[in-house]
Amino acid sequence: MLIGVSNQMKSIKILIVDDQPVFRQGLASLLGAISKEFEVVGDVAGMDEAISALKKLKLDLVIMDVNMKDGNGIELVRFMRNKYPHIKPLVLSDANEQGELYEVIKAGAFAYLLKTVNLDELANCIRLVLAGNSVLSSSLMEKLVAEAAHNEEVKYAFLLTKREREILNYASQGYSNQEIAERCYISLATVKSHLRNIMKKLQVNNRTKAVSLATSSGLLK
Repeated sequence: MLIGVSNQMKSIKILIVDDQPVFRQGLASLLGAISKEFEVVGDVAGMDEAISALKKLKLDLVIMDVNMKDGNGIELVRFMRNKYPHIKPLVLSDANEQGELYEVIKAGAFAYLLKTVNLDELANCIRLVLAGNSVLSSSLMEKLVAEAAHNEEVKYAFLLTKREREILNYASQGYSNQEIAERCYISLATVKSHLRNIMKKLQVNNRTKAVSLATSSGLLK
C-alpha cells in the first residue's frame, strides 16, 4: 500500500518493508506519533513492491526486515546501494544469526537492529543513520566483534566504513577517482581522502594492493 505524501513540512521520508501488515502499520503509527519529523510515505510487503516504491517515492530511509514475502532483505540492500545510494537502508529484524548479520552489513546496510529495540532507540538510530553513521544493536555488535577475531573477511569489513567499502568496490571495477566521486556524489578530494584512509587501515601503499587484499580476503566479490 502506498500512502499519499504531504509536502507541507520538511521531514524524514520513510518506507517500511515487512511481510507482516500489522507490524508495518503499527510501526508507521508509532513513528508518526513520536515525532513530526518522521513521515512514513509507504509500507509494502516484499521485494517487488519495495522496488516499485523506490522508483515512485521520494525517500530518505527504508526500514526493512531481512525476511520478506518474495525476496531477501540482503538483496534489497544491495539493490538500493547500487541504484539509490542516497537512500539509507536500516534493517529491523527478528533474525540475529551471525552469518546473516555480516552479509547484511557487507551488502551496505547502515544499521541492523532487533525488533526488541524500543521506540526511542529506533528514532535515535534513524537520526544517526541519516547523519551518516552506522548503528548495531549491542548484542549484535558483540557477535560481530567475536567473529572478526578469527575471520579475515569479517575483520576487513568491520575495519572499513560503508563508504570506504563502496569506494573500494568502485576502484575494483576500474573506475577513476573522478568517476568514483561522481557516482558517490562527493568531491574528488573526498575520494582521495577515503582512499588514503583505506590504504592506511589495510596497511598497503596503493589502491591496487588495497583492491587485491580486499578481493583475496573475500570482502570484494
